[in-house]
Amino acid sequence: MSVQKNNPILKRLKSKTVIDRLFLEGEGVHSKHLFIRLIQEKESPYLYAGVSVSKRNFKKAVDRNRIKRQLRVALKAVDPYPFRGSFMLVYKGRKLPKTQELVEESALLFAKITSL
Repeated sequence: MSVQKNNPILKRLKSKTVIDRLFLEGEGVHSKHLFIRLIQEKESPYLYAGVSVSKRNFKKAVDRNRIKRQLRVALKAVDPYPFRGSFMLVYKGRKLPKTQELVEESALLFAKITSL
């Protein structure tokens, strides 16, 4: 299987040590309802992605899980990814979003990252 140079393979971020490193050393980019912490690694053929929703803003696990699913759909809609490495996408809004809004906002967020 050959890996394209411009589009890395998207994988789930599961490692606690990498997540801790993201929030200690990573760069942060904000938009209205989303926040992303990232560490770029140019040699990696993969892009590790994690999503998170605050329990403070959404008490019901059903609501948090729904937003996480919507965030994953929004991530799959972004093409091509502007970097390689690891990132964590955090939803910081207080209302249940629509999927299309998350797709548009995540595209704007990734556009901000390319300008870094």
